[in-house]
Amino acid sequence: MQDYKLTINMFGEFSIVNEAHSLITSKAKSPQMNMLLSYLIANKETDVTKDKLIDVLWPEENSNNPSGALRNLVYRARNEMSEFFPGSQVESILLVGNTYHWNPEIECDVDIYKFEQYCNLASREENPDKRYFFNTQAHLLYKGEFLPMFRMESWVMFRSNYYGNLYTKCILSICDYLNAHEKYRDILMFCEEAINVHPLEESIHKEKINAYLKLGEVQNAMDYYYSIVDLFNQKYGLDITSTMQDIYQSILSQMPNQHVDMDELVENLKNDKNSDGSFYCNFDIFKNIYQINLRSVRRSQSKRYLLLMTLSDLNADSELTVDIRQEMDILHGLMSRCLRRNDVYTQSSFCQFSLIITVANEAGCNTVVKRLRERYTARRQHSNVKLTIDIELIM
Repeated sequence: MQDYKLTINMFGEFSIVNEAHSLITSKAKSPQMNMLLSYLIANKETDVTKDKLIDVLWPEENSNNPSGALRNLVYRARNEMSEFFPGSQVESILLVGNTYHWNPEIECDVDIYKFEQYCNLASREENPDKRYFFNTQAHLLYKGEFLPMFRMESWVMFRSNYYGNLYTKCILSICDYLNAHEKYRDILMFCEEAINVHPLEESIHKEKINAYLKLGEVQNAMDYYYSIVDLFNQKYGLDITSTMQDIYQSILSQMPNQHVDMDELVENLKNDKNSDGSFYCNFDIFKNIYQINLRSVRRSQSKRYLLLMTLSDLNADSELTVDIRQEMDILHGLMSRCLRRNDVYTQSSFCQFSLIITVANEAGCNTVVKRLRERYTARRQHSNVKLTIDIELIM
């Protein structure tokens, strides 16, 4: 049996391989047999009753003879496994009384058990270098989610979530170590590999953005931020802007203090990279857009204006000063309280807000601008900070 050690992978595609034979999910003739084998291997230290196996293999079926169907499936699985041990009488699935279990005498190298072992070693290790080593070994083993071909099975969902959480901790620990050693390029590499197999973990995306910022690659950080916001929105229907707000502010705080003019702002807003396809958003965003349009219908004679509000420090024209940061907070709070429900605004750079207002005419727009300017001036704390408001009619 020593000559026929099995290598079993359950992360990504399920496979059993040795020198004599191989069983790979994509080439398998019986998914049900793979389910039986994978369940017994994943629970190889546990005796599994016949009733439990029947519930796992046929959860929604009411067979007249479930015990017979199970016996037949076990028989076929044993025949398949015998191919791994030519010339030997090796029983891979044992039946003792009313319970089945994987033969503990078969030498196996199973990825999920090695992965869990390395994660446990890392969590108990106090030496940073050794902890880093254990985590990198665990990282190498995680080739994808646990048994993705059976991801809708309840027992697989539970285990997949468990291993996914372990993997996230593993990657974040690796990033902590590399941050301490200022190896930011290595962080980008590990995060990229991790995202390929674990794409929905926001904390790993944040680590990648932070690495870009540590390298001074602010534009790369911003581009990547927008790409993952679009990915979550378009592919998974998730709006992550609120949970990513902290990292977005970190990016903005390192952006160069370069003002855009009204023409640039209009061009950026008109530039729709996804104009060929329909726009997809989650329900909350859809509801907000609907409500804005509904209110606009009721005011069909109204006009819409784009306002660009820029703060600049008269004492340091090209710098992001502490004074500007504080004044931006004041202006933000003012706009959140003073604007009407159908007005929309956003922070378009670290020292600028863009605002869309709906008014009856140009005089109404001037009234809004005057009110904003007066209320800001009344609350301003630094006289050296100047507010400029540019106006453009949306046509």
